[in-house]
Order: sequence, then C-alpha cells, then structure tokens
Amino acid sequence: MFIMSILENQIPIEQRFTTKNEQEFHVFSTERVDATGIDKWIGIDAPHRVLMDTETYARLRNRRIEWKIDSTLTAVIIKEEVKGK
Repeated sequence: MFIMSILENQIPIEQRFTTKNEQEFHVFSTERVDATGIDKWIGIDAPHRVLMDTETYARLRNRRIEWKIDSTLTAVIIKEEVKGK
C-alpha cells in the first residue's frame, strides 16, 4: 500500500525557471520563499531538470518522488510504501 503526499513549491512563479550552462531548469523549494536568497543549489537531471535548495533536497532524498511538472512547477507528489498493512 502506498501513501501519497503533495508538496507545494514555495518559490514565486516568476522565479521558478532559470538557465544554467545553457540548459533550462525548474526551480523548486518546499522550505524557501525567495530563490534569490539561496546560495547553494542541488541539481537533478532526471526525469526533469530541477534545481532545489539543500533543505528541500534533504527532505526529499531517499524518497520515491513522482514529479508533476506543469507550466508553473506547482507541486510534487511523494509516494511512500507502507509496510505491514
């Protein structure tokens, strides 16, 4: 059995896209509300190019993520397996 959670992007819509090394990235954070104040970014290349702050990365790492990418990168869905049910 799986439990699904939805995490919303806190970055303002006008800051949710950027270019790095001539490639476009989505900008995502569950922890910060202003991308300009983030000094260190972690990049994910698959299945989508996403930059996230270190706090968000720590929160999401080792979890099964299903990215729901729309034109505004509003949310991601986390699927977690519940064992023993």
